Amino acid sequence: MKPADLLIMVVVMLAVTYLGHRLSGSITNRRGFFQADGSLPWWAVSASIIATVVSAVTFVSVPAAVFADGGDLTYFQVILGLAAGKVVVARLLAKPFYLSQGINTSYQYIGARIDAHTGEFSMYLGLLLNLINSAVKLLTASLVLDVISSWGLPGCALFVVAISIVWSALAGIKTVIWTDFLLFVLFSLGAVFALIFVSLNIQQSLGDAIIWLDAQAKWVLFDFDTDPTKRYTIWAGIIGAVGLSIAQASTQGTWQRVRACRSVGDAQKAFDVAALFYIVHVVILGVGLALAVFYAERGVPAELAQQLSESPDRIFPYFIVNELPVGISGLFIAAIFAAAISTLDSALTESSDLTVNHIYQRVLPNKTEAHYLLASRLLMVVWGLLFFAAAMFFSRYQGVGLLELTFKLPNYFYGAIFASIVLARYGIGRFSTIILGFVLATVSVLIMANANIAFFYWCPVSGLLMVGTVWALHGRRWETTGVVNC
Repeated sequence: MKPADLLIMVVVMLAVTYLGHRLSGSITNRRGFFQADGSLPWWAVSASIIATVVSAVTFVSVPAAVFADGGDLTYFQVILGLAAGKVVVARLLAKPFYLSQGINTSYQYIGARIDAHTGEFSMYLGLLLNLINSAVKLLTASLVLDVISSWGLPGCALFVVAISIVWSALAGIKTVIWTDFLLFVLFSLGAVFALIFVSLNIQQSLGDAIIWLDAQAKWVLFDFDTDPTKRYTIWAGIIGAVGLSIAQASTQGTWQRVRACRSVGDAQKAFDVAALFYIVHVVILGVGLALAVFYAERGVPAELAQQLSESPDRIFPYFIVNELPVGISGLFIAAIFAAAISTLDSALTESSDLTVNHIYQRVLPNKTEAHYLLASRLLMVVWGLLFFAAAMFFSRYQGVGLLELTFKLPNYFYGAIFASIVLARYGIGRFSTIILGFVLATVSVLIMANANIAFFYWCPVSGLLMVGTVWALHGRRWETTGVVNC
């Protein structure tokens, strides 16, 4: 990394840290630390919701998927599903999460709506998923920094973890949401500038570029094939991504953001507007198209070809380092790290919140709020180190493509999480039937994986199987308000 780029990245990180801290204010208890006392504007929460989704995986792997031989725009179908999923979550969970009283986590909500054992089981499953997701996204950010700085994956990962811990520990979810808002603005502008810059440096006319891309079949947007083994079809994208969104909404991160809003209406509005912010993903798809034309004109350097054969996600980082002017590349480096950190700091806050409320307080009850706040900050360090260790383990699998790794690994468990929150929303089931449904859901995922069924189907199919099984054995009327009053 050139000194000027490093300086710009450091200045951006320090500026975001300062502004995020000033906007957060002071914290005196866990409710303020983890739920922001219901004091934040919906537009900041909305930006934070999408910032946790637009990770470095998006910035690095989506352009790579379009650029690759045979790549096209069919990932757009997943974007549509993810956007639709945010609207579904606003209708399904925002109101009961906001109005429920006497509970502090989404898994206490599940426990109150079904039973305590189910809540605890779901909480440990949620922590496992958070570990997997965060490790993969940390690995992606580290890969980018390694390309730029040659610090090595361990050094890069520790750098990202350290910044994420500092931001999370300052004022908890308040700092996370305000820094996410600032980082969302940064990486959105970065995506737009990248598309403009690459397009302006293409030698042929826009019309000729469009014709060339069409000849390479890169304009393919929708695939209506019903083959369940195909990954990017309209069916897999919409059904799978909506199911994935509902499963992710069961996490503590969603609970924190809903409770950080000033009203039920604001919470729903935050998720609805977050769906519109997926336009950033569309811009990043455009970057992949522009890169394909750019390197088709100039040829792929031998050094880059070797890197792509070993790790297909390196195309955009290589372009940033070797093609952008000094200074501008520093801003892009900062934008990509902004995307990575905005995901990781949220995961640290979420994991710390669950650990303190579900485990630590049970072991050491009746302590002061100051004690639990200190424990919350220390647990962020512990979780940061666990994310680092898991990222180093997953680094051996980066050759399969990080976009696939990001979606595939969590989908082994997302079906059960999807089912748990849907069943809890309507007060269906008990622990014994939940476990039976979980076993059937897990077996169904293993069968689908063995049959090479696209992993986007795993969550909705296994989740609906679990919901149907528990519902059939339930025997009581549904409770439709979804509100808990303990």
